[in-house]
Amino acid sequence: MEFVILGLLALRAMTVYEINKALERGVSLFYSASFGSINAATEKMLAKGWISGEEKVENGRNKKIFHLTPAGRQAFQDWLNSDIEAEKIKDPGLTHLYFMGFASATERVRVLEVHLEKLHHTLDALELIHQQSADSEAPPGLEDVRRFQMFTLDYGRAFYTFNITWYQNLLATLKKDVP
Repeated sequence: MEFVILGLLALRAMTVYEINKALERGVSLFYSASFGSINAATEKMLAKGWISGEEKVENGRNKKIFHLTPAGRQAFQDWLNSDIEAEKIKDPGLTHLYFMGFASATERVRVLEVHLEKLHHTLDALELIHQQSADSEAPPGLEDVRRFQMFTLDYGRAFYTFNITWYQNLLATLKKDVP
């Protein structure tokens, strides 16, 4: 969580609310967080000296804007230059699928049809982001950052396209079992 926030703050200073919105808009494909976990991470990073907080009043509301410090920039750079850890697949759909033999043939089909709808919805959202992104340019100096953000978006689109095709094939197979 800390390094995701450091990366977002490398783009610009933000409040916790803005960090949450940036997570929803940008990295929710592969990372999600609550306000509580964002607050906890910012407290840890403040203690480490990786970020600083500036209190401001805007429109009568108190805001705390977080900035990346040189130590935070170095920590982020060290993380970015470290080896990428291999992870196990964490997909609740696969866990569900693993035990689906306990469900009736009709329920299997129903559950997978609903799951496919959700996959299509996510892919549609990613396609919309892709279309909107194609019309925008990166701010000066952030061209490489945008390029790799687009690679991540392309991965998400390919991932959901694969999953949709895979589940459609499975569903076609399972529909043969329904009386």
